[in-house]
Formats: sequence, C-alpha cells, structure tokens
Amino acid sequence: MLQDRERLAREAVRKTLKKQPWLFTKEGSQRFYRAHMEAEDIGVLVDLARDGDKDALEIVRQYVRGLRKYARESGLNVFQIPVSVTGLALEILTDGPPKAKSGSSPKDIGLKHLTIALLVKTVSRGDFGFPEYTQPEHRGNPDAPMSACRLVAEETGLSESTVEKIWADHKEMVTRPRHPLQ
Repeated sequence: MLQDRERLAREAVRKTLKKQPWLFTKEGSQRFYRAHMEAEDIGVLVDLARDGDKDALEIVRQYVRGLRKYARESGLNVFQIPVSVTGLALEILTDGPPKAKSGSSPKDIGLKHLTIALLVKTVSRGDFGFPEYTQPEHRGNPDAPMSACRLVAEETGLSESTVEKIWADHKEMVTRPRHPLQ
C-alpha cells in the first residue's frame, strides 16, 4: 500500500515535469511574472519600476502611451496622469532610468519555486498523504520514511534541504484557503 502511494506520487510529479517543463525554466517564470504584472495596479508597477524592474517600466510606458492615444482620439488637450507616474517620469528625466539590483530576480525562479511548493502540497495532502518533512535524524538515510519534500527533491534533482526551504517559504501561500469567488 505504501509502495503504491509512493509510486503514484512519483508518477504525479513526473507527469508535471514532463507535460509542463516550462514551469521550471527561467523563461517560463519571466513570462508568468510579466503576464501578472500587466494586470497589476499602476501604483505597484511604478514602485517596481523605481526598483529597477525593466518590465514594469515598459508596462508603465505603455500605460502612458495608451492615455495619450486616448486623449488624442477623444480630442482632449489634457489628460490625467497619476501623480506616481508623473513622479517616476521626473525622476527618470533628472536621474536617468532606475538601476536594477544585482543578483537573481524572483522573476527568474519564482514560478519554479511556486510549482515545487505545489508539488509538495500535492504529495503531502489528499490521496498520497506523505508527511511534509523528514525527521532531522533521518535526513540523508535512504531507508528513512519517505516525506513529500524528499520525494519531490528526488524527482526534480534538487537537494532535500532546498525543497524544504522552498516549501517553508511558500507553504502559507499555497495552502491558505481561498475565497470561493476569487
């Protein structure tokens, strides 16, 4: 029975890896974040642009171009630009475009980490029911009882401690109850 659950859980993880490999790529993650940014509030986009996010800055530019086009087509001489956008424009005129922070961006690995957390959730809940973590004294022991983090780590080629950290960082987000209308 336990071996069947483990086999089925591994098959479920492998199926995700095989059918949706883009979930684990930098490019897939960047496309995912870009799509979500395009639906974001303009104030949030301005904040991201100030932090050096080039995608956010481009979306803000498109937003202003859209306002300008609408004003021209409507015969308006003046159009309303949010104060935050005007402030960003003045900062860029005086200081130049914001510099991005060095290092890896959450946009590069965020979707991969979210997917790994969802895989751990799948393996630890429902039909599979594996415990989330291996007991610390059993870590590294191939004969230790299987855990969701260990199984996902073995199937994705990551270390168990890496998957445990990803799970700890994303658990609340992927397990909190959602409102039925969201």
